[in-house]
Amino acid sequence: MRNKDVLSVSEKLLLAGYEMEESGRRPFSAEDLVVAAWRKFPDAFGLAGYRGDDGRLLYPDSNRVFAEIMGTKPIRKRGLLVKVGNKMYQLTEAGREQSRLLLGRLGVSSVGKAGLAREVEQEIKRLFASKATEKYRNGRIGDLTFHDACSFWGISPRSSAIELNGRIANFNGLLEAARKAIQGKIVSFEHGGQVYSDHDLDQLLEVHSELLKKFHTEIMVIRERKDERKV
Repeated sequence: MRNKDVLSVSEKLLLAGYEMEESGRRPFSAEDLVVAAWRKFPDAFGLAGYRGDDGRLLYPDSNRVFAEIMGTKPIRKRGLLVKVGNKMYQLTEAGREQSRLLLGRLGVSSVGKAGLAREVEQEIKRLFASKATEKYRNGRIGDLTFHDACSFWGISPRSSAIELNGRIANFNGLLEAARKAIQGKIVSFEHGGQVYSDHDLDQLLEVHSELLKKFHTEIMVIRERKDERKV
């Protein structure tokens, strides 16, 4: 890979996670990510002071990785990485799409078809089929519930602030990726059937905005929670 030095620390961590997922490890543990990040980018994630004869840092620095995936660090705040269990993580749909864009920027081809990646397409399809979108399309805005909102974003009423902000960032990233992929055309999902366009993506954004407005109080309760500090 060329020009590794142009990547930020969070981008390097993202690519390490993406490489693991592409090899079939989804989700992966925090320790898996520590080792994968060190192997791929030893200068960024190696333990200082312990170099081999070739100058390579010999051991991974777990604290370096943990600091990046805890609290409000960019990789989770931007909705690229999500915690799915005790010390278990996986990339979001937006995180995988961002990884592919990074690889393209670095001149490295990634496996996948042109246009929307499968994971992004599936998530867009899920949003179209959600209860919140269905009620909005049928003019039943008054029937929207906070449960509908949670399902739309992929959170729960007990979610932390970092989880909420990450999922909202993931939603925005998905829409951006979809707009770039369809380029103003009317397209269908990979296996045919439902078609959609920029107008439909605009409608998803309208649903999102309506949910933010309607459930402002509930959202503020989540956003005022202290973010987790455990890996």
